[in-house]
Amino acid sequence: MLPLSMNKVILVGGVGSDPKVIEFSNGNKLVTFPLATSRRYKDKEGNLLEQTAWHKIQLRGDKAERAANFVKKGAMVQIDGAIRYDTFTNKEGVEVHQTLINADAFNIL
Repeated sequence: MLPLSMNKVILVGGVGSDPKVIEFSNGNKLVTFPLATSRRYKDKEGNLLEQTAWHKIQLRGDKAERAANFVKKGAMVQIDGAIRYDTFTNKEGVEVHQTLINADAFNIL
């Protein structure tokens, strides 16, 4: 029997820019926005430091519609979702790897 595995992430952070909406010919929508999260820690000398990470959030379906209408730059949100890794070739012909968060749910805090 295989061990139980799970791809689940919960992030709480600040929205870096207003959501970008992509509408497909079939009417489906994809909404993306950057989310900043911070981690605070002490260095060897006891100084409190902060490290910020940026995450690319993606929402589809009815969640995309709600995010497009209500999420704004500067808002604090909670994202529940899964990590996804994509690879694509950009217009310069360079292979690009990116990490995305496919959001299953979000709450504006």
